[in-house]
Amino acid sequence: MAKNIESIRKEIDAIDDEMVSLLQKRCDLAVEIGKLKNRENKDTFDPAREMAILERLASGARPPLTRSMVEGVFNEIFSISRSLQRKKKIAYLGPEGSYSHQATHTVFSQDSDLLPQKDIESVITEVLANRADLGVVPVENSTEGMINRTLDMMATSRLFICREIMLPIRNCLLSTTTMDRINKVYSHPQPLAQCRNWLMKNLPAAETVETPSTSIAAMAASSEERSAAIASSLAAALYGLNILVDNINDCQENITRFWVISRTSLPIEGRTKTSIIVTLENVPGALYNAIGVFASNGINLTKIESRPSKKNPWEYLFFIDFQGNLKDENVKTAMEEIKAYTREIIILGSYPEGRIYD
Repeated sequence: MAKNIESIRKEIDAIDDEMVSLLQKRCDLAVEIGKLKNRENKDTFDPAREMAILERLASGARPPLTRSMVEGVFNEIFSISRSLQRKKKIAYLGPEGSYSHQATHTVFSQDSDLLPQKDIESVITEVLANRADLGVVPVENSTEGMINRTLDMMATSRLFICREIMLPIRNCLLSTTTMDRINKVYSHPQPLAQCRNWLMKNLPAAETVETPSTSIAAMAASSEERSAAIASSLAAALYGLNILVDNINDCQENITRFWVISRTSLPIEGRTKTSIIVTLENVPGALYNAIGVFASNGINLTKIESRPSKKNPWEYLFFIDFQGNLKDENVKTAMEEIKAYTREIIILGSYPEGRIYD
């Protein structure tokens, strides 16, 4: 006999009751662990442990439950658990409603005081000055490449990366007016570049104006009658704007990578990525030989990006990401061998490799 709505609702209620009971038990245990961590002077934020749990639980998801649903639920549970141990201060590129705010909120929704900053430099300064425990900065977009200001600041700050966050980006056209009346579009340079073709096709006469963040763009659009902003749906809700068109990215697979940065490196196990900065010796074949070190030790490079060193003319820094942990024997060997071809090596840290779940 087919179930009716009431019988299904009774089953759901029973499951909900059981979930709350289990959540209560988990929170009690989180409090116990928090006391032990404080006694042993251990950090309450353990991204490696959290990512290992996510991978284990998400791998068991079956339709209609998806891996991304599991990740969303448990990121919230992790944040609740950390809030019972010790709250942190997290600096991010603001104001509220920015994509950095969204990325920060996905991990630190319950356990932190979120501190919006006017620019990337200010985020890093707050962490260096011990006014924030952690910072969240954008580092790379899948369609527009690396965020140079983040790279330049990380090269001089000597901060560490303790986690990366992958955030799918859905740029929206926001305004208080209609499409036919828009003569100006505000946004951060990255979203403007990500939506360049859409703007040329749909708003060819509109002036584009760069802003320090998408939130500031939304603020500007909310105060100017014939203007619009490219920003998130969250920014629309926060600043009283209408979403005229959703997801106007030229490339639909649009993802921004963020780094969670800290004054200290955290112990890390499991599936990891490592980031370093190297300054090469100015000799023929230095880059070729340095890269060859990783290949000969079976290490997969996932990114290499050059930036001017800003110390000597025509001298470059190379940001290198690779799969592996600084504790791994082959990585230790590679780091020793690469010294022969470099003037300086800056360790940004090993951290859990971020991922996007389908």
